[in-house]
Amino acid sequence: MNKSTKLIAVVVALAASYPAASWFTGKQVEAKLTESNDQSKSSPYVKVVKQDYKRGVFSSVQETTLELTLANFPGVKKPEMPVPEAAEAPADGTPPADVAVAIEEEKPAKPVQIHFINYIQHGPLPGFKGFGAASIKTELVLDAETKAQLAKVFGNATPLEITSRLTYAGGGRVSISSPAFNTVMEKENDKVAWQGLTMEVGFSKDYKDINLYLSAPGLAVDSQDGKSFKLGAISVKADMNLAYPGTNLYLGKTDSSIASVNFTDTSKDKKSFTLEQLKLTTDATMKDDLFDAVAKFGVGKFVFEQQEFTDFHYDYGVRRLHAQSLAKLSTAYSKAAGDPEKMAALKAIWDEVAPVVLQKDPEFFLERLSVMTADGEAKLTGSAKLAGATAADFNNPMLMISKIQSNLDVTLTEALVAKLGGASQKDPEMQKAAADAINQQVSAFVERGYINKNGKLLSSKLEWKQGALTVNGKPFSR
Repeated sequence: MNKSTKLIAVVVALAASYPAASWFTGKQVEAKLTESNDQSKSSPYVKVVKQDYKRGVFSSVQETTLELTLANFPGVKKPEMPVPEAAEAPADGTPPADVAVAIEEEKPAKPVQIHFINYIQHGPLPGFKGFGAASIKTELVLDAETKAQLAKVFGNATPLEITSRLTYAGGGRVSISSPAFNTVMEKENDKVAWQGLTMEVGFSKDYKDINLYLSAPGLAVDSQDGKSFKLGAISVKADMNLAYPGTNLYLGKTDSSIASVNFTDTSKDKKSFTLEQLKLTTDATMKDDLFDAVAKFGVGKFVFEQQEFTDFHYDYGVRRLHAQSLAKLSTAYSKAAGDPEKMAALKAIWDEVAPVVLQKDPEFFLERLSVMTADGEAKLTGSAKLAGATAADFNNPMLMISKIQSNLDVTLTEALVAKLGGASQKDPEMQKAAADAINQQVSAFVERGYINKNGKLLSSKLEWKQGALTVNGKPFSR
């Protein structure tokens, strides 16, 4: 057999075996996708209403309808049925007319249903566009009225495109995009310009590692009555990994930013505000089974009604939380949300993990809360922790207070303190009187050593320990 014949034999063998490989891969992909839907059934917010999976040799189609029960979301108050005064029920047992109307008006909102279809190409060469277990294109099924409304905005473009790729290792990547558009709203004639959105989400097997990237260049809305709203570029990045298998506690970093937010009003009210360089970062780490996390929120510039503030920072976090206990509580809470009986059972879990959590002396810290104004900088830093507390202390507030250790460093300028003192007064004379009163109080505290004065800068250190308050190291009393 010559080389050409051998090559042809190999190609024929591969071609013959490819359908079997594709069929076997399709079976694995089906198990993976239906497993995801089975997991959604355990959520108090989502349930699978309909599931239809048609598997072929080289491709499959999965049709699913999910139902979102918004009433179960935390913070959503369930309606209370009113009881109208004296209303005599008809003899047939139906409720009186006014009660029936009240019940109809107070019915909770119907659950929202989402219907989508996955068009799946099986590996090893899904759609002959690369190597992997599967490539998936997801189509949201919309009613005719919704399609017509979206067509007015997006034209012939698809409003939302969702594609996915699954690997043989159990991971994958989801890509979501929405096109840019310019439109004029029918009723108000508002001009809306949306510059589109792209998002990429990658994940490993069992979602042990997740990375995310989102970009939205901006939005502009201009109304006919002189109002204008502009949202600058939005960016989100995240790289996270699961702390423990079977939990929902993730470690890692996130980085989000909004270039600007601007609202102007040229009408008679002429109200406006501007925010620039909004940033939010988080960093969660674990060492020796102790969880630390810090969040940093900042605004480069904030202008409201001709008042300008710059360099706003709010950076805070927690230290020394027992990570396994936190994961257990977090996972139990997510499963119990919306279920009163399961929520009530969380106390038993807290009683179980509290001794371990408290013996690590968990701490909340304020790295800085600061802002720069025309009158100078205002800045706070501090921390608070439970030292030597036990689970039994929660039943005795006085014991718990004695276990709290906290400190707070305050830095302000004299001008800013005086201005804050008269801020609630509109009359100029009353503002001056309030500012003078504040200055007198500050002078008295400086003399007693409660406030340090360095030029125009005022500072003080407050400390709470063993149930007593000290200011600059001196017992505080008015």
